[in-house]
Amino acid sequence: MPPAILDAIAPLIALVGLGTFSLIGLRMLLGYKARRLELTAGHRDPSGVDDLVEDLRSEVQLLRGEVGELHERVDFAERLLARGSGDEAASEHRL
Repeated sequence: MPPAILDAIAPLIALVGLGTFSLIGLRMLLGYKARRLELTAGHRDPSGVDDLVEDLRSEVQLLRGEVGELHERVDFAERLLARGSGDEAASEHRL
């Protein structure tokens, strides 16, 4: 191939490559911005946020109740263990 044709094709290949990467970058940027708008648009709906907050509050109340019950069970088990170890020590002392 003559050098004149290679000299004309080389810049065209570079321009096509540069254009391709530019379009890919632009598409990624626009996709990022569109996704960001979708995510932030959902937070501006006050009725949706209020419903979400109420759901979370009820879930926290349920969890608090379960933690309270577990706390009572642990206290009961500790009292039984403390009483049991005291009874065992007293029975060993009697022998």
